[in-house]
Amino acid sequence: MREFQIDDSDISIKEANKEDLIDLNLCAKEFLQLIEDFKINFLNRKYFTLTAYYKKLLVGILVAEEKNHKVDSLEKIVPKTNLYLIYVNPNFRKNHIGKKILINYLTIQKKKGIASIFVELPHKYKKGIQFFQYNKFHQINKVKDKIILEINLWNDFGIRSSEFIANNLNDVFN
Repeated sequence: MREFQIDDSDISIKEANKEDLIDLNLCAKEFLQLIEDFKINFLNRKYFTLTAYYKKLLVGILVAEEKNHKVDSLEKIVPKTNLYLIYVNPNFRKNHIGKKILINYLTIQKKKGIASIFVELPHKYKKGIQFFQYNKFHQINKVKDKIILEINLWNDFGIRSSEFIANNLNDVFN
């Protein structure tokens, strides 16, 4: 395998559109096939997909889906996404492309008000688990042969910041 060392400024991250479907399949078809009805759901904009290009070559992909449900409990009020895939072309690994895609994704999700992001990985996929744990995801569950990791973008059920109107904290708490 031939690895390329590249300058970080040569990588551009953007949201995928319908015209990117051919490039997505050329880059990671065998992985995209593992995502249920990827092509249909991608074309119907059900999936949020980020792409990483090195010059004009697609070298990385992120695929996720928002999981907002009907409100019937506090847990379902909190907006969540499932991260299905981060893939980087093996020739371009060790250039922090996966991390760059993930940081862009987390920034976008935080701006959208998403509270937490989940990723489910086979427990044998040690490098993937380490990648997510290194990037602040923590294990929340283990189901059969899968490990579920989560990162919380909110704290305290959506209270992301607070402002005190009173000059004196005693005035607030009395």
